[in-house]
Amino acid sequence: MNNLLDDNQLKEHVKDKDTWLRFIYLVVFGIAFYLSIMLTFATSLFQFLSKLFSGSTFGGLSDFGDCLASYQAQVTRFLTFSADDKPFPFAPFPEKKTKDIAE
Repeated sequence: MNNLLDDNQLKEHVKDKDTWLRFIYLVVFGIAFYLSIMLTFATSLFQFLSKLFSGSTFGGLSDFGDCLASYQAQVTRFLTFSADDKPFPFAPFPEKKTKDIAE
């Protein structure tokens, strides 16, 4: 039978410390992602209530929501092995992207 990995290669992969460290990061960033989703919902609810009762939303919260969305994208890329760069707190928290508007 032709196995893709022989027993020695399999043992080497299973014992790889970098792989297990990545697993720990996956768990930690998975929890951070879950918490960020709850924070997104709370921010959205607060913005809705502000709009409902005052007629306007908070610009600062909108900016924070934009940064939070960028953070969630970074975490998703790390969790799915699309990127090896660890997100916040190992890197700066994403900043609001400025929009270039031609006038």
